[in-house]
Amino acid sequence: MLYDTHMHTRFSGDSDAWPADMIAAAKKRNLGGICFTDHLDIDYKEEPHRFDLDFEKYWDEMPVIRKKYSSSDFQTGIGIEMGLQPYLAQQHHEILKKYDFDFVIGSVHAINGYDPYYEDFYRNINVRDAYRTYFDQVLENIRAFDEYDTLGHLDYVVRYGLKYFGSPAADCPFEDYKEQIDAILRHLIMHGKSLEVNTGAFRYGMSEPNPSYQILRYYYDIGGRDITLGADAHEPKDVGIAYEKVIPELKEIGFEYFNVYMDRIPRRVLL
Repeated sequence: MLYDTHMHTRFSGDSDAWPADMIAAAKKRNLGGICFTDHLDIDYKEEPHRFDLDFEKYWDEMPVIRKKYSSSDFQTGIGIEMGLQPYLAQQHHEILKKYDFDFVIGSVHAINGYDPYYEDFYRNINVRDAYRTYFDQVLENIRAFDEYDTLGHLDYVVRYGLKYFGSPAADCPFEDYKEQIDAILRHLIMHGKSLEVNTGAFRYGMSEPNPSYQILRYYYDIGGRDITLGADAHEPKDVGIAYEKVIPELKEIGFEYFNVYMDRIPRRVLL
């Protein structure tokens, strides 16, 4: 059975969803489980404190929800999506020492203080240089901080490049960034990390997940086998979005399983 291991609830600054409603949506889609991964983006300059996570409240409520809804045929995990920035590595380390998450997504939302979600990121820079800057920062982040389980939406920047510049101007030809992407993927493989397949891209009008099938194929070709699945849902209707499109493509590439993390330990589940 499939799992959705990337979703946000009212504990995230950009979601009003109730955890129970996300679980109900997952069960309606016949998923085998979910993992809540609410946002933590420390020092988020565009909207300060919007993505601070109330850890006390999170750990007061989420274990109760996990106990109530988990069963032999449905698992509920408690995770976190950490917005990585190199200078936050020690702060993130201290948080993970304190709280027993099942699963940690390491994502890159802020580049030199600016989120590609906002148009300001693209001022005074062309699309190609913006993308190169983004991938350079991803590599810097995963070299600075090693305590995540999966790398979230590797080509996240493309979602918003397409929004602001349109296709083909903002397309992301693999060959243009192959050297950077190769370094990122090999780092993940070498350090035993997973690569997230994020189907939230389909909500933004994209026809492929983040990262693209070409990147996923290259990852497989150089020996990458560990992936996680997540829809990046912020409301119930998007739980497990586009899985029916993506799973056949992953199988065609050669992937046979995806990882589900509980107590930070990966368990292989057949696709």
